[in-house]
Formats: sequence, structure tokens, C-alpha cells
Amino acid sequence: MKDFLHHLSIDFASAWRLLTAIPLPFLPEDYERLSGKSTAFYPLVGLIIGVILSSVDLVFGWWLSDGLAMALLLAVWVSLTGMLHLDGFMDACDGLLPPRDRARRLEIMKDSRVGAFAVVGVVLLLLIKFNALTAVPDLRRWATLLTAPTLARWAMTWSMARYPLARKEGLSVFFGQGLGWPQVVTASGVAVLTALLLWSWTGLVLLAVTWLATTLVARLAVARIGGLTGDIYGAICEVVEIALLITIAIATSLTG
Repeated sequence: MKDFLHHLSIDFASAWRLLTAIPLPFLPEDYERLSGKSTAFYPLVGLIIGVILSSVDLVFGWWLSDGLAMALLLAVWVSLTGMLHLDGFMDACDGLLPPRDRARRLEIMKDSRVGAFAVVGVVLLLLIKFNALTAVPDLRRWATLLTAPTLARWAMTWSMARYPLARKEGLSVFFGQGLGWPQVVTASGVAVLTALLLWSWTGLVLLAVTWLATTLVARLAVARIGGLTGDIYGAICEVVEIALLITIAIATSLTG
């Protein structure tokens, strides 16, 4: 039991350090442990991010105007991940959207320079995210902020298990080592419980939207570069979050 709990703490710490920019000095690191085993904790990390965001939203809402509060909340959201997923989204825009051959797409995605497609894509992403957050009623925003990061990181675990890699080397290979169906089932359990407990049967719609957004991005990547990369996982996270925010904004406006 002691070894089991030790491994769980290592896996959680690995997931936390990858997906957030918040230091975690008191939990152990084990470089011999396969990184893919930590994917079981991706949705849990997303849920904790959501708790932080909902707390920040509550504080900002006390003394700031709605527009400024949402802008600062979005800044905190981006900062919590160290802009890791946003960077992946931008690289994916540059690599997947313009007309190029497969080799050139992969080369572009490894390049640290930013192209026009990335700039336009990230501006639209943040603009839509800001307006979707503003459109969600105050009484439902806390549930929204818990749900979107959780399901988006579940999408990362699912896509890592479901789709092939575009490269035979790199960080995407390293972080996928040890990933199996136990991790997928555990991550899925956290995601499903979060969606259903917070949204009841509407949670099924949010789960379906998550699956659809993940599938669309993943299949585009498979078609254009032959598989997924670390940048694509980041793009999936961002696209799922924005798809969920839009869905919730529409659903809450229809139901009042």
C-alpha cells in the first residue's frame, strides 16, 4: 500500500508539473517512472485549476467591472499553464492550416518563430474565450470554470491513447510511455463524474462536445501530419475549452 500511494503521488506530481506553472516542491519526482502513467491525473489537475479559477473569479467579481474581471481571469487562466497549451495551439495553427507538405508542416511546428496563422488563431481564440466567459451567467460561471479545464485535460489523455504519433521521437513519445487503458478509464471517471455532478444530464452534452472537438482536431492532424504531437495535444486542450465555453454560454442563454 505504501508503494502504491508513493507511485500515485509521483504520477500526480508529474501531471501537475507538466500541465501547470505552479511549483510543487513537496511531492517527489521519479525519473524512472513512466510518464504516461501520470495521464490518469490530467483531469484532476484540470479540476484543481478550475477551483483556482473559480476562486479568482469570485474575488475579482467583488470589486471589478465585469469586463475587467473577465480579462484578468483569462490572464490568470493562461498564466496557470505557463501558456503551454496556448503555445501548442499557435504552433498547430501554423503547421496544420496553411497549404504545405507533411515534412514542411512538421518542420514549421518545431520552429519557435510565430507565423500569421498563429497570430490570427490566438487572437480569435482569446477573443472568443473572453466573450464566452462574459456570456455565462454569474451563478453558473463557477461550474463552467470547473468543467472546462477538467474535460479539456481528459481530452488530452484520450487523444494520447487513441491516436498515433506523428513523430517517432520527442516529448510526445516520452510523455506517452506507460499510458494504457487503466489511465484512460481513471481519467474518464473523473471527467464523467465532474460533468454529471455539476450539470446533471446536460453534462452528457458537454462530454459529447468534448469528444467531437477532440476528434475533429485529432483527425485533422492525422490527415495532415500523420499523427499527433505535443503541440496538437495543447491545441486539443484549447479547442475543447473554447468549445465547452461556447456550448455552456448557448445552453445557459436558452434555459435562462
